[in-house]
Amino acid sequence: MTSQWYTKRAMETRGEAARPTIRELGHVSLFVRDLDATRAFYRDTLGLIETGTGKGGRIVFFSAGRHHHDVSCELARSDGPGPQPKGVPGLYHIAFDVGGSLDELQAARAWMVARSFAPFGETPSSFSVRDPDGHQIELYVDLSGSGRTRQMAAAPAASASTARPNAGT
Repeated sequence: MTSQWYTKRAMETRGEAARPTIRELGHVSLFVRDLDATRAFYRDTLGLIETGTGKGGRIVFFSAGRHHHDVSCELARSDGPGPQPKGVPGLYHIAFDVGGSLDELQAARAWMVARSFAPFGETPSSFSVRDPDGHQIELYVDLSGSGRTRQMAAAPAASASTARPNAGT
């Protein structure tokens, strides 16, 4: 514990960006072929709560009960097999909550840039980078002050009507 604090403090003293602290997995987004089949699996088979839709009904959000969504599923834009442009069935991105302030977001961005990861898809509260295999990794901050992003309301329907999905989803 002391050495972790010391390392972070030493980096800050030298003017280096501190490593961001991943607080939790934010959500996973998937491209899918059939939203009805997706609902049947995630909602009816696994028992996740459907909390809303987005992009004119092209995305459906599911929650395990803690966040507005833990999984988002977007209708794929292409049906064929093999490597294709964004929008085919498969993983879209993985999002990680890195704090609750813009300073923490900037620190995370500086950390990634210093390690030669080029940010893209930037919003006021998030940015993305690609991992070594090309997977999109979103780093975001919860600016609500709640300490928990997309927190579930007492009733899922209330959460779906009041919460907004995190940036880029």
